[in-house]
Amino acid sequence: YEPLRHYAEVHLLLEPGEPGSGIQLGSSCREDELALNWQRLILTHLSEKTHLGVLTGSPLTDVKITVAAGRAHPKHTEGGDFRQATYRAVRQGLRMAESMSACVLLEPWYEFTLVGPQEALGRALADMPKLFAEFEPPVIDGEDAVITGRAPVVSLHGYAREVTAYTRGRGRLSCLPGGYAPCHNRSEEH
Repeated sequence: YEPLRHYAEVHLLLEPGEPGSGIQLGSSCREDELALNWQRLILTHLSEKTHLGVLTGSPLTDVKITVAAGRAHPKHTEGGDFRQATYRAVRQGLRMAESMSACVLLEPWYEFTLVGPQEALGRALADMPKLFAEFEPPVIDGEDAVITGRAPVVSLHGYAREVTAYTRGRGRLSCLPGGYAPCHNRSEEH
């Protein structure tokens, strides 16, 4: 919500989106309440900027933003008025969500495949909880054991060197981006 000071008022509804959905934009505002050209301008302003979250200042993602209502002055409203009102409405919505503990900090995760000799399987499995990894049961492929799963990027930082060391160069860790998930160490968010 942005009060009518700059001849523009914007009311937004912020809702959590599906993981990996990015920022979804829409409008439920009636045209008799706010003209369609102003609604389109608000949606343009929402999409033209990377909005930053209030927890750590990281880019906002996986959220649905809906234009719920708005007002414009028939003579005095300009496009820049709606830009400022829109940005302030997003910020106020995020602050309100934070005050209700409704904000979730996300972190990047990797999808990984760990291949190594069977004799190193015990060490690899012992490392999984320390890496905060979610993984499938190991698969034996000849003399090798294969573990697939996902883990926070920060947890896997430097782990490929460890794999090389404890497998004496016979193991390898392959990682691909696996999207975002809630931060694994939420108690350390702030």
